[in-house]
Amino acid sequence: MNSSRVCTVDYIDHVGIAVKDIDAALKLFHDVFGAPLAEVKQLDDQGIRGALVQVGQTRLELMEPTAADTTIGRFIERRGEGLHHLAFYVEGLPGKIQIVDELGLQLIDKAPREGLSGDIAFIHPRSVFGVLTELVERPWE
Repeated sequence: MNSSRVCTVDYIDHVGIAVKDIDAALKLFHDVFGAPLAEVKQLDDQGIRGALVQVGQTRLELMEPTAADTTIGRFIERRGEGLHHLAFYVEGLPGKIQIVDELGLQLIDKAPREGLSGDIAFIHPRSVFGVLTELVERPWE
């Protein structure tokens, strides 16, 4: 890693949590922690029903698999419900992906794609101490 460029992060955008029942998860975070209820959206291309819940200055991304053979379905089968990923907000996502690649990290996404929270790209957990790391940008903001 000899590049003088870095992938500057603006803030933690959200924490992704894999759940078996998104409605139960939304109710728990609302009833116990006072988090607002959030709209559930189905993302067929990702095989999830998901919701972004504002909690203080960040958000939780709750993800329920739509089938057992989806990424989140397999995650829950192997590891159970729980922390799935950490998402950093960046500006200039395509350039940040290039920097991370040049720095030798293993990318899951070599180009931005649409996600629940904006344009996204994932870095493999092997490159970030076992943590699946998402870079996210909402260029329309």
